[in-house]
Amino acid sequence: MSYAIIRNAKYTMNNLNVIFRHNERKNTNYSNKDINKINSIKNYSIKPCNVPYSKRFNEIKRQYHLKGQIKKTSNVVCEYIITSDKEFFEEIGETETKRYFETAHKFVCSYKDLGEQYIISSKIAINNFKTDFIHI
Repeated sequence: MSYAIIRNAKYTMNNLNVIFRHNERKNTNYSNKDINKINSIKNYSIKPCNVPYSKRFNEIKRQYHLKGQIKKTSNVVCEYIITSDKEFFEEIGETETKRYFETAHKFVCSYKDLGEQYIISSKIAINNFKTDFIHI
């Protein structure tokens, strides 16, 4: 029986460039042994971010006139990972897998009126029988 996984993590400004390098597969080595850089060419973006997340965060803050003082300990972004097990994705196939993640992206954008404009990146990572939807 398949299962769904939804995980939410919060990050400070100091973490943004680290998760950018991880999500965009810019690192040389990974502690997560499930990451296979050869398979990373299969990864794709629903909403790409071609600049470091900290830079994009500051652009959004300026563009939408977001107020508030940010301290070193302030959480500034949330990362959502939405996925399932290997068998689920094998059973539904590639076309339905893409639709699954597009639907997840739309859900997160509309959840409590979050809005697409505040989404920094939506990355689909396909690695070693694991597919993650990474939404920041």
